[in-house]
Amino acid sequence: MYKKTFYLLSLFTLLFVTSCSDDDDDVAKNYEVSIELVTPESIALDKISDLKVVAVNVTTGSETTLSLTDGTVKTELTAGEYNFRASGNTDDFKLNGLINASVYENKVVRLTLNIVSGNGLIFKEVYYTGVMAYYWKDGFYEIYNNSNEVQYLDGVILGIVDGGFGAPSPWADEDGNLPERYPMINHTVYFPGSGQEYPLEPGKSVIVATVAINHSARELTDEDTASPVDLSNADWNIYIPTQASDIQVSGIPNTLVAYSTWGLDFMPRVNGQALILAKLPEGTTVESFVANPDNYQKTPGTGLWNQLMIPHEYVIDGVDFVYPMEGQQYKTLLATEDVGMTWVYGNDGPGTEASYSGKSIRRKVAGITEDGMVIYKDTNNSSEDFILGGQTPTPGVHPTTIDD
Repeated sequence: MYKKTFYLLSLFTLLFVTSCSDDDDDVAKNYEVSIELVTPESIALDKISDLKVVAVNVTTGSETTLSLTDGTVKTELTAGEYNFRASGNTDDFKLNGLINASVYENKVVRLTLNIVSGNGLIFKEVYYTGVMAYYWKDGFYEIYNNSNEVQYLDGVILGIVDGGFGAPSPWADEDGNLPERYPMINHTVYFPGSGQEYPLEPGKSVIVATVAINHSARELTDEDTASPVDLSNADWNIYIPTQASDIQVSGIPNTLVAYSTWGLDFMPRVNGQALILAKLPEGTTVESFVANPDNYQKTPGTGLWNQLMIPHEYVIDGVDFVYPMEGQQYKTLLATEDVGMTWVYGNDGPGTEASYSGKSIRRKVAGITEDGMVIYKDTNNSSEDFILGGQTPTPGVHPTTIDD
């Protein structure tokens, strides 16, 4: 299916690092690394524009863009574990690739570019961090139609992907490879409808609220912090009928629950957790998919519960929101959904946890059409597509300027 198109040769001259000892064992060595780019069989390398290759140090999180000059790359990297990621575009497709490699010896790294998923529906903004006093009911998930065609929400699944918390995913194999199916955790919800009951016009969005009320108006205690959001005008309310503390909101439709493992509310971790939007193949309903026992798997090593598994090819948008602390950022999504990762910092900036910071994370604006439609950046690389660090939430508000 794939063919070798060319070799991207790079000489990685490692930084000469010394410790307090003069022992030669404490000195980093130089290694030659050849990166072999592999494209889908139907796509020639010279048809790919905006090709970009980045080396990310897994331990420190530092990124180095590997510039292409006559098919070679020369850079200086500290010895260690690296994620090498690549992205590019053709007239018809977006492409991404990701591979982990140890830089401790001369070697060839085979980096495969894949056609990425998507149908125009994307996460425009997500707010999951909550505020002080452990109040997370004010979360929201804004879904935007970034295409020039009507998209339908009917049957679209919103889910939280299980994974490690500041640690490698327990679902990865011994080589660090993630599974082809995504394990759902907490509550997996979806939009009702038989196919075309809930259209979303180009350039429009819907706000899906954990609880669709005005959270900024709630009564506070002396040590409490006000929520930054009023979600009383949300388009959808996530209602979990098995949880007595959850509420329905008059006049706002509820999403439906596909499957649950645990949780009082629909709630990703307040320090970040990957989210997906998925659409099942035509002819497969959410109800029939959930009823099929083949679509479940127990957590590796624990067997605590069956988890609903969604094949990655059903995902139409995925964002790897990860733990913000340096050296503790691990992926749970495949490169076909998100070749990068993104996160929210705490109020004191880099090096602080996102929990209860009251910050959301928004996708960058790539352009604005003549008739005023905002085009959000969507390369399936959240490291590039989102404004890193977080911001004050802006549900339903679309910027009027292009982001750098």
